[in-house]
Amino acid sequence: MKRFVTYLFATSFAIFTVSAQSTLERDVERIKCSLDSLNSVLVETRNKYISDPELRDGLARQLVAMEAQALSLKKAYDKALTAYIGSEQRSYVRNSDNSSLALQQHNGEDTASVATVPTYPKVVNLVYNKLFQHYISAADLRTLRESQRQESVVQAKIKEYLHHYDRMVALQLEYERVDTEIAADSVLNLLEAVRKEAGGVEAVIGDTWHTICDNKIYAYNLLMEQKERVDILTAADMELTKALRDSEQGEKECESSVLSEYFYRKNALLNYECKVADVLELTTAKDSLVKAQRALDKGSYCLPKVKIVRRSFIEHEPLKVIKPTIYTTKNPIPHTRIYEYGTVYRIRIGIFTNRPNLSALKGITPLSYTDKYHGGKYAYFVGGFRSEEEALEGVEYLKKLGFKSPQPVMWVDGEYISNIAEWKSKNLGFNLEITGVTTLSDAVKAHISLRNENCRFSRVGGAFIVGSFASKSDAELVASEIMAMDNNIKVEVKSVK
Repeated sequence: MKRFVTYLFATSFAIFTVSAQSTLERDVERIKCSLDSLNSVLVETRNKYISDPELRDGLARQLVAMEAQALSLKKAYDKALTAYIGSEQRSYVRNSDNSSLALQQHNGEDTASVATVPTYPKVVNLVYNKLFQHYISAADLRTLRESQRQESVVQAKIKEYLHHYDRMVALQLEYERVDTEIAADSVLNLLEAVRKEAGGVEAVIGDTWHTICDNKIYAYNLLMEQKERVDILTAADMELTKALRDSEQGEKECESSVLSEYFYRKNALLNYECKVADVLELTTAKDSLVKAQRALDKGSYCLPKVKIVRRSFIEHEPLKVIKPTIYTTKNPIPHTRIYEYGTVYRIRIGIFTNRPNLSALKGITPLSYTDKYHGGKYAYFVGGFRSEEEALEGVEYLKKLGFKSPQPVMWVDGEYISNIAEWKSKNLGFNLEITGVTTLSDAVKAHISLRNENCRFSRVGGAFIVGSFASKSDAELVASEIMAMDNNIKVEVKSVK
């Protein structure tokens, strides 16, 4: 920023002190140096703008100011150059023996030296019209046309990305249909692989498109500067800046921020190209550009996010008493199943050094055990409950059956919690932040309360805050369920601070 301000000061000083220079020739040289320096900073700033999205807001304002400053410098340079040439002409005339004749001859030479732009056949592709060779250098024209050719590469890569996106959508639907945790994990792994492939394609699209867009805008800016169309330069810069803001907003809603940015910047670039075609009176090219702009479909680029809400496959089983017991040597008590995702409550009926006699378990079911905790001793559990309240009801029932110290325990995403009260004091849980609707329907409230009867509802600004949930998985499950109930509802799961 400091360097930019320095250049603005230096170049402004050059413009307003032209008349103070000792010779017009030095004026021309001085302004030319300032213009070259500013153009160098412009190129550097454009590259930063492309490579660092976090700096774009600030850099966009700098670029607008620098572009305007460059135009001012260009005008000052043209004015100084014209004054210098005029001075040379007048000097020539004064030193001539026949001033009138000399002036006529000089004017004749000057007229002959002004190259008129010939008329060329008009072609459909804007940059392949031969008029461009009269306004930009051969090197810049080659870069411009190469950028045009690269657009087909971008389109091919976009088509490839869309193929991956279709696969992701199909896997999202498949994930919602599968019946087992193993099948669900398999789908998630495949989705992750497809998303990674899509990300590689995105990177190519982004890099190539940024180069194309930058090169095209640079060439069109040069052309409009020569035509002194400050109005078009200003309008184009505003449109392109707005396109970047729109694409940044789209990042929150779209699966691919790269394709979203492509859509908005491509639309703005086509607008610019239509104006360039107008200035050059290339009606055939403009018709083609207008047609391309009409065919640019937002829905093909601003794609809905592929959202996978992790499913829990926990089997919740109530406490029962079956006599005689269902467990025998042929049907032994199974190992406790540990779910890696979700929350389940059980009742621990005891911790034993040796396995207890089946008759001592009084026919309660479903039973399970593990020696994974408590120093390798055998911990026995009964039931599989949705809430702590259900587990506490089971505790009271077991006490009536004669169990001395049944205790509710829980697993949260695979973590064993033997002291629920202590865990709660350290983990405040997760809330749902619900937006998109002005009121929560009774059906939605009832469903949330069914999942967590202790949930509290409050409103902060335009959002409803619902909480809290013991685990993120519990909150995500409810979020997915209520979004399915009402398409307008948007939910974010947030940790309680």
